[in-house]
Amino acid sequence: MSIPHKFNDEIKPAIVFLTIAAALFIAFIGFFSWHTSTMRKYELSYVRWEGTIVGVETRHSSNSNHAPRTYYYLVISYTFDGQEYKFTDRTGHNYIKQGTIGSSTEIYVNPKNPIQAEKVTSSDFISIICACFFAFFCVTYSAGMNILLSIKGSNFKKRFSFVWGTQILLGIVFLLLFWLGLPNSNFGEVFARIEGAVGVTVVSGLVLLVTLLDGIITYKLRYRMS
Repeated sequence: MSIPHKFNDEIKPAIVFLTIAAALFIAFIGFFSWHTSTMRKYELSYVRWEGTIVGVETRHSSNSNHAPRTYYYLVISYTFDGQEYKFTDRTGHNYIKQGTIGSSTEIYVNPKNPIQAEKVTSSDFISIICACFFAFFCVTYSAGMNILLSIKGSNFKKRFSFVWGTQILLGIVFLLLFWLGLPNSNFGEVFARIEGAVGVTVVSGLVLLVTLLDGIITYKLRYRMS
């Protein structure tokens, strides 16, 4: 039995959006796994220590339009077992707040090799990328599924089950999985130390808001038509 040509044309945009969503989801899983394993390694193999920001390293680069940009990297000093060490943070900043030099900051130190150290928030940059991929996944997945459901006949129950509800559930699951990267911390620290967890929460909250609006609009339209 052949599928009508018109139906093929209608379903193509849905396939395109869902394919993009699948690619974004795979990318999200990759960065998420990398971030979680990195944070977990620091939490289990390193010790939290206190360092002092003693300077700033300036580095120059250019963006896609070849415009010059300047990034500032914190130079951190710390003492471990009576020996003083120093390292440069891997995360660059667009600007440095006044009073940063001389302030203390939390770091991870490898007790077996104290020269290896990492600023606690440095490994969090990947979590921001995770949140971005999750956000784009939600947008493309919603577009693809809504097109697909509109072809087959859509209602609020179907949209909630296959679109909004699915995304909210995924957001909650991954928010809990972020906790795997902080096995020695309480759940509240997930939000305090992992920016990506905050991003996923915001995206899930927006999805929930859209769900509520969708439900209200559907109810109003059904009420007027009855």
